[in-house]
Amino acid sequence: MSTADPHYERGVLDAFRRAVERYCTIVNAGGLDPGSLRISVSVLTLAPMSREFGGKVHRIINQHVDAQLPRARVVSVGFAVDPALPEPGHVFLIQPPALPAPKQTLPLTRAEPQVHVAPATAHLTLRYGADFRWVCHLASAPGWVPLGRWTGRAIRDASVRLPEYATFLPRGELLYLRHDGRRVEFARSRIRPDYLVTIDGVPLHAGGHLIQAGAAGSIGYADGTTSSTLLDYHLAWEDGHG
Repeated sequence: MSTADPHYERGVLDAFRRAVERYCTIVNAGGLDPGSLRISVSVLTLAPMSREFGGKVHRIINQHVDAQLPRARVVSVGFAVDPALPEPGHVFLIQPPALPAPKQTLPLTRAEPQVHVAPATAHLTLRYGADFRWVCHLASAPGWVPLGRWTGRAIRDASVRLPEYATFLPRGELLYLRHDGRRVEFARSRIRPDYLVTIDGVPLHAGGHLIQAGAAGSIGYADGTTSSTLLDYHLAWEDGHG
């Protein structure tokens, strides 16, 4: 890799921009107070970059933090070179870690006693028109699982990541799912507040009531204009108890 190769540098900047977008998304989805964040960034590359590279990195991180994490502060941005880096030839470290905390963002609102039910996998089939069909297999677990369309690495293995070609869906984890062995519930994350999300025609609000999935229904996304998307869903359980 030659020093300051323009193609390599553009690829690093694009990957860094995605990493910062991902960081901001997870922080917002976790319900953290951005005002408490003092953010440090480290960029490790395979080869030295151009003189303009540092300024571009500063602009990317500051623009995204200012727009998506109001009152957070970027306190340091560091650079290093390691010719032995494996593919893809760059490493980004953004501190403090953006740890999603769905239990804060998506509170448990039901109050009835918990009844033990043998866990069974729930199969949630999503459809859009005649061509799009996606089956989500949800293991019974106490935590929330993000559902959405995004690029880059998933938040964790337990996620329902819809394909990038499904451009009729808004980008990001606007919606979370939880399957507790008896039911599947939907909850709204705090990201992309410009979108109204509905379940079976009922608005789903961040920090509001959860909505239980029926045997069949719809998930709607509307951005306040004439643009909207409606997914049909069908829910079934492995053992047929649903």
